[in-house]
Amino acid sequence: MHIENLIKRLFTVKINTKKIIDKYGDIDAYSQGKLKNNPLGTSARNMGKNDLWIAATASVYDLTLVTTDKDFQHLNGVFLDVIYVDLEQFK
Repeated sequence: MHIENLIKRLFTVKINTKKIIDKYGDIDAYSQGKLKNNPLGTSARNMGKNDLWIAATASVYDLTLVTTDKDFQHLNGVFLDVIYVDLEQFK
């Protein structure tokens, strides 16, 4: 019952939009160090396809991305704000 109430409070966003698709490409190229006007400044990173969709969507909708993995850290302050939560602190 609690889960049903939570689900009713969630909202969905369309990701099949030109803005998100373009941002997906920008973030992928940036992560690979292929943007001359916006260099990565470190070695290239291979992001998973789902992570790219998540980052692009959060970036376009100006959302803060809260995550428990460090795969998004290189995007923090560049495309979106990222908050990393270290699960070890809760053990």
